[in-house]
Amino acid sequence: MTRPIQLDKTYGVLHTENYFSFLGFAKKVGSDETQKIDVFLDDKLIDTIEANEFIQKIDDMYDVEHKAFKYNLPSEHIGTKAIISFKNHDSGEELLNSPYTLIDKNNEKFNEAKFLHSLSEPLSEELKNMYKPNCVGFLATKENLEDEDFMEYIKELMERFPDVEFVGFCFKEIDKIICEKYFEDLKIKIMMISSIKDILEIEIFISTQKILNTYKNFTDLFVCSLSNIYLLNYHSSVRNTIIKDYKNINHPYFKDNKYNFSQEEKSKAKENPIVLLYDNLYYLADETNRINEEFSHYLIHNYERIRLVLKSNLVKQRLINLYPWRTN
Repeated sequence: MTRPIQLDKTYGVLHTENYFSFLGFAKKVGSDETQKIDVFLDDKLIDTIEANEFIQKIDDMYDVEHKAFKYNLPSEHIGTKAIISFKNHDSGEELLNSPYTLIDKNNEKFNEAKFLHSLSEPLSEELKNMYKPNCVGFLATKENLEDEDFMEYIKELMERFPDVEFVGFCFKEIDKIICEKYFEDLKIKIMMISSIKDILEIEIFISTQKILNTYKNFTDLFVCSLSNIYLLNYHSSVRNTIIKDYKNINHPYFKDNKYNFSQEEKSKAKENPIVLLYDNLYYLADETNRINEEFSHYLIHNYERIRLVLKSNLVKQRLINLYPWRTN
């Protein structure tokens, strides 16, 4: 664990969480007094904040406990090139790594930066409940467009579900052009986006683990905020597995009552959590299907799940409530 170098009476460090969000800490040597930080934009004071939060990432680096701060630049200051700086309110000392030059709307990364920033802003109840039935969306970014396996999967979905609307979300014009060319023989809507509000008119959002790792607040958004849009994490790694490979009597579905599976359902599933889940989903969809342990897990997870969510709102809500990250 690194401890900061103590310079004079006050000291602190600034880190960028993304283009318009910042983390840091401020302390006074030999004192537990909470420090105030003045935030300047092109040398004009726009805010004064307190370094009185516990932020795990900052504490892991500097062991400062509740002397950290987080700052999201207000939306009205986003879009013009400017220099943002953070200074100790009392001493006037600049924090280490400050100042920082903000990007403007002419920068090719601006839409992505603004989108990332929007993930940290609160959503109204109306936005939390938004969705558009029978509509599937995905990020058509360079990362996804270069992932041949993922793009072929999206194309296969479009062919399997011709009556479903598909939307590719882009940050850059070049990505939009590439996406249009890739799907030129298929019907798809391609949108330029710069805010989380731009992606809420869908029913299913398909992602990869790489995208969820890149946009870390995505998981929190879907799990904690959005009530009617299902996040499907595409798995190619399960391509060569079948359902019976997943027998596990110690899986939380069998052990934890919060998942609300009946004892009868658990008994019929014969120690297989995937059988347990899909028997329940078929029941909610009013279907008599029953999963076969010889079925491909890849097909079940990436295609059958999509079909069931599009068919039944009860299935969708059940899967949303079963997100593995949920605590309620």
